[in-house]
Amino acid sequence: MALLILIQDDSSGVRFHIDKPKLTIGRGQENDICLDDELVSKYHAAIEAVIKEDEDMRIEYFLHDQDSTNFSFVNDERVKIRRLAQDDVVRIGKNNFRFVDDQKGDLDATTKLHKTWFPGVYVTKKAKPKGKSKKKS
Repeated sequence: MALLILIQDDSSGVRFHIDKPKLTIGRGQENDICLDDELVSKYHAAIEAVIKEDEDMRIEYFLHDQDSTNFSFVNDERVKIRRLAQDDVVRIGKNNFRFVDDQKGDLDATTKLHKTWFPGVYVTKKAKPKGKSKKKS
């Protein structure tokens, strides 16, 4: 599953999981990601997940600007539609998001996030190395 991570003061912030075929972003309350920002249109942009018809059946993610007043940007380039890649920075109004796609690379090496009892706070746990389990005798 992919996610958008809100970048706040050069650090990571809130995580938004892209867990459905179309995720909407805008100022309107009915959007999946609602941004309280005067530069964001009511229906600003959408991220669509598309299954790539190949042997891996990977999912590709596309950002679609919804004819917004102040446009959508990927890596500081104005876009109408753009396929998102690992670590792309998506700008909507004053908000910057980092796109993370956990299906890229070695899936076994993907960092797993664990929810804490603090709302919106996640931690990572170091994975155990493969093939180096110790048995007690």
